[in-house]
Amino acid sequence: MQERPIVFLNFKTRILFEVLQGCIFNMVLMLTLYKDRPVTLQGVVFTVCLFVHISEGIFIFNRLISYKYPWHLKTRRRVILLVIFSCFWFCFSGFLTHLLKPFLDQGEPIAPEIYYATIILSILFVCIYVVLLITYNYHQSLSFFLVENERLKQDKLRLDYRILQDQINPHFLFNNLSTLIAIIRQDQSTAIRFAENFSDVYRYVLQSKDNTSIKLEDELTFIKAYLALHQERLGKGLQVKIDIEEALLTSHLPPLSLQFLVENAIKHNVATRITPLSISLYSKNDKLVVRNNLNPKTTTYSNNTGLKNLKKRYRFLTQELLIIEKNDKEFTVELPLIRN
Repeated sequence: MQERPIVFLNFKTRILFEVLQGCIFNMVLMLTLYKDRPVTLQGVVFTVCLFVHISEGIFIFNRLISYKYPWHLKTRRRVILLVIFSCFWFCFSGFLTHLLKPFLDQGEPIAPEIYYATIILSILFVCIYVVLLITYNYHQSLSFFLVENERLKQDKLRLDYRILQDQINPHFLFNNLSTLIAIIRQDQSTAIRFAENFSDVYRYVLQSKDNTSIKLEDELTFIKAYLALHQERLGKGLQVKIDIEEALLTSHLPPLSLQFLVENAIKHNVATRITPLSISLYSKNDKLVVRNNLNPKTTTYSNNTGLKNLKKRYRFLTQELLIIEKNDKEFTVELPLIRN
């Protein structure tokens, strides 16, 4: 990425400022080296022009090399080039002032030592001024890059989050179509109800896919409909208990978080009348807890991709961590709730 040239002030304002500085510097000269001489227009014009000439020359060169040598990519090379050019420009400016010396010598000639002292002080004064401006220029350049890098970082985070979200939809669709196929083989009328409910549920999935977070209240409405789909198939094999504090319903969480955890529990556990699967959703310490008992199936395989996905999605939204606990009897996940 190339550096966008950043100038301390716009051209007109900068020239006016340099002219003012030149006038102030001329006043300093008249109060020190030239205190026995009257103030002349030629002297003021000379001082101001010298100041503007040296300052603008360095800034034009600085701007030209900024495209090829950005401050924060090639700092050393740029500083070396500026120092070399500044030395050359100071010498060139000194040569020009020597040519203009006869114009300044009208009336009483300027003593050589005073004349050269004037040039040296002019260069030092301009040098301090230019260094200050270039320092500010560097600071502004740094600020620009920090803001730009932060913007790119946020864009990447949004893109990464969108990729994680996009992984959910095909996974959700595939698993539920598999469930539908299984129901069709057992009970066609139940399959029809499942398909009708599934269309409503999947509409929520499509509507929420562009949201980075969603209200807990909306997610609970969805998960109740989603659980109803599975209860059509599993009957008394699936037992659900929901107990959420009303004050937490306006909190947010990543879309389909509950759906994934419920689906995960159903996928990996036996759910029959004899060995029912119990799923509890409740609030605890401003967190949402999803807990299920363990009746593990022997034919399922998991690489925990879904849990890794959910953890990553939470890292985009909050500093609080997803807590996962598992023992011989239960599997528990604590979801942080995001307050807006």
